[in-house]
This record gives sequence, structure tokens and C-alpha cells, in this order.
Amino acid sequence: MPAQAHTAPTSSNGQQIELHDIQNPVVRRVYELWQQLRGSRSFPRREDITPRRMPELLRNIALVRVLDGGEEFQIRLVGDAIVQAQGATFHGMTTRQIDLVLPGYGSALARLYGDICKNRRPRAYRGWYERQADKHSFFHESVLLPLGPDDRTVDHVLIGAVYARHFNGLH
Repeated sequence: MPAQAHTAPTSSNGQQIELHDIQNPVVRRVYELWQQLRGSRSFPRREDITPRRMPELLRNIALVRVLDGGEEFQIRLVGDAIVQAQGATFHGMTTRQIDLVLPGYGSALARLYGDICKNRRPRAYRGWYERQADKHSFFHESVLLPLGPDDRTVDHVLIGAVYARHFNGLH
């Protein structure tokens, strides 16, 4: 499905929630795996995140590469569940390229990813958004997790997300 047929969600990516308030078992599992893989470090390395370690989670994850020290971001991997909810895949695109297709959406994503890079800490979100093209609304719960070679450098952001038409559909 071509990305040009869709528009950006009309509302924000939801409200930030505390990590211990993550309710969805899939999103919680992504976070727990990240915790396990980081060990005593601030966050795991990109190399620690492999499909073999999370086959049951692949539909619900995205991987974003940090470019230019956090000034730009490139979507490297997008799971099927995320593609279905967004109505398009942005695989291989930078946030600036996404803005050319969906004005404002790439910039909104860049702000979220930039926050992870700057603070070097995970964030979780929950809330509604609506695709203008087809007026489909989705409730989501998401976690954004830093990855990097050391405790100072974030070179990727791992995202775990679940989408549902109804709030109770997240459980």
C-alpha cells in the first residue's frame, strides 16, 4: 500500500506513562527483554537485539537508526502489526522523507526519537490517534528504548508497540 494514500495521525502519540504502568503483555515483554539484555549497562547494544531473542515480538517492534548525532533518524525495521496500524510502511525512510509524504508526521517521530537520544532513557506512551485518510482510530501502548555501544551514545531506538481499535483490545 503506497504511503502517499495516507495522512499522519491527527493527534499526539499519546500521553507519556511510567514504565511500571505498561499494561500490555507484549509491550511489557519488549521492555523486560531490553532490561535483561542491558545487564549493568544503561542500555543494550544494537547487536544484542536479534530476531532469535524475540521471535514472538517481531510483529510489534520497529528499529530506528540514529543519524547525524540525533539530528535525523532512519526507519530500519517495521513489524507487520505496526505497518497495519499506520497503514503504510516507512521502511528505509528518514523522518525528513516521511515529512515529504505525510507533513508533520516525520517531525513528530523525530521529536520522540530525539528525546530518547538526548536523555538516554526509555519512555512509554499510551493513547489514541486517528488516520485522517480513513478516519480509523487506534489505541496504542508503546515503549521507546535506547540502544548503543556505550552508556553515552544512542545509535538506535527500539520500539515495541501494540495497537487496537478499542482500549480493552490491548490486553
